[in-house]
Amino acid sequence: MQHLASALLVVQTILIIALLVQNRRHSRARADTQRQYAEITHAARLALIGEITASVAHEVTQPLSAILSNVETADLLLRNPHPNVPMVLEILSDVRADDLRADNIVRRLRTLLRKRELQVEEVDVNALASSVLALVLPDAVRRNVLVRTSLDPELPRASADPVHVQQVLLNLVINGMDSMKDTPPERRVLEVRTERCADASLVVMVLDKGHGFESSQKDKLFDSFYTTKTEGLGLGLSIARSIVKMHGGAIWAENRRDGGACFAFTLPFKSP
Repeated sequence: MQHLASALLVVQTILIIALLVQNRRHSRARADTQRQYAEITHAARLALIGEITASVAHEVTQPLSAILSNVETADLLLRNPHPNVPMVLEILSDVRADDLRADNIVRRLRTLLRKRELQVEEVDVNALASSVLALVLPDAVRRNVLVRTSLDPELPRASADPVHVQQVLLNLVINGMDSMKDTPPERRVLEVRTERCADASLVVMVLDKGHGFESSQKDKLFDSFYTTKTEGLGLGLSIARSIVKMHGGAIWAENRRDGGACFAFTLPFKSP
């Protein structure tokens, strides 16, 4: 009996060790998957920012040029034997405003460019949408695209990663503007809407006045490496779908009756 008990103890010990090793391997595999996901989404964000780099650079250059001009003017005024102090103070106020403007642009870019794994928190989706639109506004102006918003003021806070949600929205907004390349300038309107759904989720919609898509393309739009553009790898919408699914939401696209397309996705929120 003693030998049997010893044998059982050895077997139990081996099983426990095997389970621990297997659990460690699973944990390592999950960690590797999360790192790979972070790498892929980060690379996709870099590509998105690359598409609007010229417009963003121009937007940053404007306040910097204004700061330089104002500083030179203030320097001339202060060299006067009787400097106009009120005017110098006004110039300093303009310098501060321009500095804050440039700083805000850089902060938005820095947030999106930072590599990070999925970190879910309570976020204000309306604020995220406004931040994305502020970032793309110079590009929209360059493309003659009018940007409109219809953001639900009673929208609950979503359970989401703010950077990844911004990535999804940025992708849809840039795609929407791309689709209106051949649309007459007076009809180039991009609208972003947010609404609360009947269930415990909210929806974000990006509506454009572009060419839409063929019915045969609908089931392929979110597939990897599928694209309707002449340039691009076709990974943007695929990654957007992965991000939304990881949040427990859904993403889809529909053609609009009056022309163009609507891309929408949902995010869960916690009921009060």
